[in-house]
Amino acid sequence: MNKNMLISRQLFSQKIYWLNKLSPELPETNLMLDYVRTTVDNGKNKFLKFDLSNCLSQAIVTLTKGSEFSIFLILLSALNILLQKYTRNNDIIVGIPIYQKSGIDGLGNKVIPLRTQVTNQLTFKDFLFQVKDATIAAYSHQNYDFDELIQLLNLSQSWNRCPIFDIVVSLENIHDLHDLSALNNDITLSFLVKENSISGKIEYSNLIFKDETIISIINYYQNVMECIVNNIDTKISDIVLLRDSEKCQLLIDFNNNFQEYPVEHSINKLFEIQVEKTPNNIAVIDQETQLTYQELNEKANQLAILLRNLEVTPGEFIGILKDRDINFLVAILAIYKAGGAYVPIDSTYPPSRIQYMLSNSEVRFILTDCYLLNGLTYLIEDCPQLKYIICLDKVNSDNILIETKKLKIYDQLSVSKLPKENIEQLNDGSDPAYMLYTSGSTGLPKGAIVRHDGAINHIYAQYDELELTPEFCFLQSAPSSTDISVWQFIAPLLIGGKTVIVDIETVAFPEKLFKVLKKEKITVVELVPALFKGLLDYTSQLSSHERILPDLRWMMVVGEPVSVKWVNEWLSIYPSIRIANAYGPTEAADDITQFIVDKPLPENQRTVPIGKPLANLNIYILDQEMQIVPIGVPGEICVSGIGVGNGYWKNEEKTNFSFVPNPFPSHTKPSLGNHRDLIYKTGDLGRWLADGNIEFLGRIDHQIKIRGFRIELGEIEALLGKHPAVRETVVITHKQEEGNLQLVAYVVAKTELAPTISELRSFLQQKLPDYMLPSAFVNLKTLPLAPSGKIDRHALPAPDTFKNKHPLNFVPPRTQTEALVADIWTQILKVKQVGIHDNFFDLGGHSLLATQIISRLQEAFEVKLSLRSLFEEPTVAQFVEHIEKIRTVQQLQTATFDTTGDREEIEL
Repeated sequence: MNKNMLISRQLFSQKIYWLNKLSPELPETNLMLDYVRTTVDNGKNKFLKFDLSNCLSQAIVTLTKGSEFSIFLILLSALNILLQKYTRNNDIIVGIPIYQKSGIDGLGNKVIPLRTQVTNQLTFKDFLFQVKDATIAAYSHQNYDFDELIQLLNLSQSWNRCPIFDIVVSLENIHDLHDLSALNNDITLSFLVKENSISGKIEYSNLIFKDETIISIINYYQNVMECIVNNIDTKISDIVLLRDSEKCQLLIDFNNNFQEYPVEHSINKLFEIQVEKTPNNIAVIDQETQLTYQELNEKANQLAILLRNLEVTPGEFIGILKDRDINFLVAILAIYKAGGAYVPIDSTYPPSRIQYMLSNSEVRFILTDCYLLNGLTYLIEDCPQLKYIICLDKVNSDNILIETKKLKIYDQLSVSKLPKENIEQLNDGSDPAYMLYTSGSTGLPKGAIVRHDGAINHIYAQYDELELTPEFCFLQSAPSSTDISVWQFIAPLLIGGKTVIVDIETVAFPEKLFKVLKKEKITVVELVPALFKGLLDYTSQLSSHERILPDLRWMMVVGEPVSVKWVNEWLSIYPSIRIANAYGPTEAADDITQFIVDKPLPENQRTVPIGKPLANLNIYILDQEMQIVPIGVPGEICVSGIGVGNGYWKNEEKTNFSFVPNPFPSHTKPSLGNHRDLIYKTGDLGRWLADGNIEFLGRIDHQIKIRGFRIELGEIEALLGKHPAVRETVVITHKQEEGNLQLVAYVVAKTELAPTISELRSFLQQKLPDYMLPSAFVNLKTLPLAPSGKIDRHALPAPDTFKNKHPLNFVPPRTQTEALVADIWTQILKVKQVGIHDNFFDLGGHSLLATQIISRLQEAFEVKLSLRSLFEEPTVAQFVEHIEKIRTVQQLQTATFDTTGDREEIEL
């Protein structure tokens, strides 16, 4: 066997090795970026040097008996463990320089990938042996051309990111580091052993990483090393990144927020105290109707007495099924005064959902309005526990069809004759205040119970955070079924302020919302991002004189992440109206953190932080083992303290899963009385920032993975939102058929002339890898909103793909080549017909189907085609032209090769 054949066999064997090692999907092993990845490449323009301590260095050298290769394996293994804890992923891939110069000419590999599995139950010693075997195997196959491998794996290539790995680690003693700086990876970590000391250097770009992030990485890496050398039999799960002093910072310093609030009282008691202070102040306004504190208190007392007379028991749940108005607020206060807790039920819900909520909550009472009575007839048989219906307006008996023998119905007249004085208080801060139904993973809503003390703590914490005074005027705009509505209704009433109730139509139309803010002299408005953006767009079109909101002090943005761009746009128009970006779950009495934005944020900042914990709440960011993670490391956002509620009603399994005993008790927060000290696990991902703020990273259970690729939908949305013709956008996944999950982008244009699908795809194609390009684009006039004001992703229409269309401009294939290409497309895309001008992506194509088509076409035409070529030439006609060009070149090359055999050999 000659040398060339031997080399060929070796390379084929290496090819098979790498295809097996790097298939079917690659993990993303990278540190979370501090800034949006830049479109300007400045390379790794910064570096930080560090030294391992003498004791640590000597321990590593001693452990390896001075072998430089073994030292590298320990340094490498420690990095893999660190990255596993940073990424929450056991599948780790990094780059390592080739071990020695390749003996095969023409192959210029400088770095090869190393893929390892970090298993928590392994000891470090066992893991070290795994890394050793994997490293030796990688070096034994280091000669295969990785440019070709990238093509074979159909990996997307980008000028500003390495397609296989983001982090490179090396040891200068055994590696040639020449030209490593030219790699377009994010971080290069190199070490040098000199005598018995070990030093390191991290190279990075300051356009995507902050210096403090890199400093933290160095610190935590050394902590891992110290755990390892002290005991190589330590389990990986027991290796900690934090020293005790660092734990104290996260547990105590970042949660140093104790305040004394009247949490021992009930909401109704605090309201009555305020009534005595400001009886004649306006408490609530609803269109042309308004009530003073005294009038509101008297109405609530009368309704409470009726409830008491009907023997409401302490802590009993009472349903409120009606539109938001003044009587809704009266009902809340009356239920509290009677000793009960309220359950808001949105009258616009489907009947089956209303029935479930009434039945599950076991309410005996419903407070409603007369016009809704007839719609409740079906509840009589399905809700046998239901005994009383109290209409808060006048009942017209002539128009009532509901069976009254099984139910007792009371109306406003029944209430108006009762005494108006305060009644004996039966509840206190430890009793339930309300139960809100949240969506459940099983499809059935869960009733989350919140106590008075938790709600009061939230309200008083916001008084301090927002520096609210008795002049506080709050817009009550949120649907009654949301936690936002609770404090919008109640918060002004405990300080002497005013609640202004508006319907959802007023909030949804920016012009109407703006007029209310101005007319009613609102000081605080709270909106979800979609509504915030609508108001922002409207006010930005007004003149500087017309847009003035002299009384508004705070714009609160809640419910969903808000973009940095929108926040900066608002502050450019209203520099004196600060933004409060609040975050919190229903299960912990609404907001648990808040970030105040009083000046524009850096344009390249990834997100708007959700801030620091509110008073008397502890925030922990924990890993899967409920261990504290360091600054910068993603983990689950968890909360303890007085705001944590009582769990889910009649759902012990869900309660025990989400509400767990607190392993980090604090002795500086208010007493929880006879309640257990629990942590509520939000299911949200976040990370601490160096300044003690928190960055929200999305849901743990909703991370998108399509065709093996992990995708952040927010990244696609952010880039698509930068298109000059796009006003709003949302990207979701759509299951067109089983096993075919697609990305769909919904776009609202700034003008009537919407951008074309081709324009949008081309725009994204320049910025995103192929697998992140949406398969379908849908232009909408507006994005659908749920009753809460959030974007209703379930209401987005299914993409209208070519499969459901019969295009009028269909052009059939004209040549045999076009017919063959069209036929392959038809089979792969599962469509009836394909015209030569039909776009692959408009037919429902995506990167996985593109791979199949490329494979079939290469077999059919015996040409080598790149995956990217289909993205660049997405119609049959364009792609056939591409194929013909390649075939022409091949024919010319073949002709040249054949003629050489007829030439006379000339000796030179």
